[in-house]
Amino acid sequence: MPVRLVLAAAILSLTACQVAPVPAVATPTPTPAGSADVGGTFRVALTADPTTLDPWNANDANTLLVTRQIFETLVDYEPGGFKIVPKLAESWSVSPDGRSWTFALRRGVKFHDGTDLDAAAVVLNFDRARQTAHPLHGAPGADRYRAYATLLEGFDDTSVIARVEAKDSMTVVITTKLPFGPLLADLAMPSFAIASPKSLRDDPAGWATLASSGAAGTGPFVFRSGAWQLGQQVTLERNGAYWAKDPGGTQFPYVDRVVLRVIKDESARIGELRSGGLDAVRDVTVATLSTVKADPNLQLLPRPALNVGYLGIAPTAPFDKVEVRRAVAMAIDRSLLATTLYSGAGRPASQLLAPGMLGYDDSVLEFYRLDTAGAKRLLADGGVPSGFATELWYPPAWRAQYPDPKRVAESIAADLAKIGLVVSLRTEDAATYRADARADRLPLWIGDAGGESADPDSFFSDGGAWAGDIVRELLRRARYEADASKRTELYKQVSKLIQQDASRIPLLLAEGLVAATKKVRGLAPHPIGVEAYSQVWLGR
Repeated sequence: MPVRLVLAAAILSLTACQVAPVPAVATPTPTPAGSADVGGTFRVALTADPTTLDPWNANDANTLLVTRQIFETLVDYEPGGFKIVPKLAESWSVSPDGRSWTFALRRGVKFHDGTDLDAAAVVLNFDRARQTAHPLHGAPGADRYRAYATLLEGFDDTSVIARVEAKDSMTVVITTKLPFGPLLADLAMPSFAIASPKSLRDDPAGWATLASSGAAGTGPFVFRSGAWQLGQQVTLERNGAYWAKDPGGTQFPYVDRVVLRVIKDESARIGELRSGGLDAVRDVTVATLSTVKADPNLQLLPRPALNVGYLGIAPTAPFDKVEVRRAVAMAIDRSLLATTLYSGAGRPASQLLAPGMLGYDDSVLEFYRLDTAGAKRLLADGGVPSGFATELWYPPAWRAQYPDPKRVAESIAADLAKIGLVVSLRTEDAATYRADARADRLPLWIGDAGGESADPDSFFSDGGAWAGDIVRELLRRARYEADASKRTELYKQVSKLIQQDASRIPLLLAEGLVAATKKVRGLAPHPIGVEAYSQVWLGR
């Protein structure tokens, strides 16, 4: 089971010190210059109120969606994909030893409160997270600065960042204790967005709360006093001084405001979408998918998969024999799982990384080919020709875009029955389930590979010890390698070894689906689960 459970990226080279980008997931066609309609209100549903306006302490998708409109990061992901692109940093380079990353900030960018973006502002944001005694750190809490804490400590408990400093007024240098490949992908996550120092200092206790007078970022939309109405909505206004423009010279964002309405019930959200009270609903589940598909006024926009559902196998007899584990892999009909349980929103997974990520191996089309007869032969080679009885454990709940995990377990059990395995289904509370799976106390169990960041390092945050010492060493080398091309090859080696070992069997990639009216244009759902709405526009 993954240690990190919230929200992957190729390292893009913009300087001679860096390397070529990794191919990204399919990117939506950009709006042609001059064709976007400007103005209007874009209305989107939240499933719950945000918890804070501080991106560094935002730990759920609803909150991150709000903060992503207000604040921006040093680097970003391309729309709909994993490639790293400039944001508040126009360019960056890494030192020959892979330890010092130098970011040249974009000039002329202002925070919503009128102050200038500079290196000191960036350093302050990192310092308040790193230093518990910092006057702007805020009240202590177990879940505070969670994403930053994850960046500071890896799976081998090695602290990552040594210091963050201003080289000059527009240059920031982040120095790590060891070369750290995932740094750019981590910094692109919305949790590392830069807030105005003035905004923080003017109201240290209240700037990120419901009573905020104006949490200030550099993003496309502005938060003003009274904009957050608890249990109802958050209204954000167009940033008229926003720095970004489209290729035709039109300033982003296109819409005048974004209204994020709190509607907890999914059927009510879809009802509002169909009646015109909303323009978009995020992450539609299988329960309402047919309703959306049947409405000619609605469209479905896929959110590329980031998490990978898999079957974990404990190294206990008879699963200690690789032939038995491979037999299990060959017996599972992944295509059936995708078509019958995911209503077209899922597809079979061939590896534990999501397509388009750094290290994803496009040459691997199947983990194991479905072959019931071949699986039976492997069981015989493993010394259990007549099959055996075992248990398959499933989690009490999965992510919103996944169907009932019990149904997934039932489908797998039916497939395994065809090769002679008598499978009993079991479940338990979520905390116990995670602990038992990590400790290999469950013979077969359903897991979900993903991470705090969209980098493959986050997908293997447990260090891959279950796959053996060679895999663990490859993962360690990939983590402490700044060259993206070398990291790519290391992760491809890891995928091949996992395929040979078969102690983790990739099952499914589940795409999130965003439902929107057909007048919505320019919306590119992102794999990390949240996206900025700067390029969204409303057709007539």
